Amino acid sequence: MASPPPLTISVTGESTINRVAERGVLKAAVKSTGLSQENVSSDVTNTCNQLRDILLKLAPKSADGLPPPDAPVTQFSMSGFATHSYVKRDKDGNECEREFSASTNFEAIFRDFAKLGEVTSTLFRMPHVEVYGTDWRLTSATIKSLGSESRKAAMEDAIQKARDYAGVLGRNPVAVDVTEASAVSTARTKQGATRSHYYDTLKPQVDGMTLEPEDVSYKTKIDVKFQAE
Repeated sequence: MASPPPLTISVTGESTINRVAERGVLKAAVKSTGLSQENVSSDVTNTCNQLRDILLKLAPKSADGLPPPDAPVTQFSMSGFATHSYVKRDKDGNECEREFSASTNFEAIFRDFAKLGEVTSTLFRMPHVEVYGTDWRLTSATIKSLGSESRKAAMEDAIQKARDYAGVLGRNPVAVDVTEASAVSTARTKQGATRSHYYDTLKPQVDGMTLEPEDVSYKTKIDVKFQAE
């Protein structure tokens, strides 16, 4: 009796590994609008200088230019100024005075979540500052380690699926092709469209706020083809 032809089994292996966030990225903007270009520019410049002073104290550098292990902020950045002017019209279509606006965005990466809460509380009280929210991340070293762990788990998942199918027919599957479909690190983002909404996501304290770090998920998906004799 002739042997049955080889069986091809194609499955998707998946893995999701969760870790508590190791970094909190505070995102905010400095904005001002008014009838005086000089005042608008001064508002944004002065506020940016205040923010820079706050963050510089929290982001010291060692002699090698890198942040020491106990630095609350590992790095921060600010974008260049964006300026705009426009003329509004009244209900009769007549031109009003020209208005001017200026803005800049900044973000700071915090290692110390207590300091993150304190700074967030401070920014809420500052004029011309709009807090967008906090992104939660892992360090690059952790992501690299999780990538290896997740790929192995995804392959084990694919092998088990192939064995389930082949076992019913009394066959033994052998992997012949592996393609990585996706490998991503994701976390939920607290959106701070309004201050009241953002406050709802925080726990008030006497000197600031406590931000609960969220889980960051590392997900891997692979497509594997097996031959089963």
